Amino acid sequence: MKRIFVYFLPLAIGFAACNNAGTNNNNDTTMPSDTGITDDMAKDVNRDVLPSDSVGDDAKRVVKAAEDGLFEVKFAQEGQTKASSASVKALAKHMVQDHEKANKELMDLAASKNIMLPTAISDGQQKDINDIATKTGKDFDKAFVDKLESAHKDAIDLFEKAADKSEDPDIKAWFAGKVPVLRSHLEMVQKEKDKLK
Repeated sequence: MKRIFVYFLPLAIGFAACNNAGTNNNNDTTMPSDTGITDDMAKDVNRDVLPSDSVGDDAKRVVKAAEDGLFEVKFAQEGQTKASSASVKALAKHMVQDHEKANKELMDLAASKNIMLPTAISDGQQKDINDIATKTGKDFDKAFVDKLESAHKDAIDLFEKAADKSEDPDIKAWFAGKVPVLRSHLEMVQKEKDKLK
């Protein structure tokens, strides 16, 4: 079984690169979201490559953080485009920049640990984006900020647990180092939410 996945991993990465070859620009720091390497596919590969329970749990946390990071960037890009408020647009831009940077760091960390990451958000996450994208004006701004708030609360929970429970010291340190940034993001989002009331 391991042999199959050893051959599958380069093949999957090759398809991902070919599928996105014409759409990357040199400033992209996130993984492409249209290659179709799903969360489940990444978990299957990681399960065979990293069979130890503790290493496997660390990989699951990294995979979840990567998928959520892709969502944050894609969702914030929608906010940059559709928000009616200048301050909501500025918030969205800040989120794109910070989460792209974190995604790049996580990609490098995962590569050093032989952890395969997803390159596509889940269907549920895409549905969340699509549902909010149907709104306009202040309705969009409110829904966008509400979703950012809930996403950051979930992320803080995930990252705090990962910082506490991860076995690998590098993974543990990465998660712990991002908690203050996520808390700062949540404060920014909540201030914006208060302005929209």
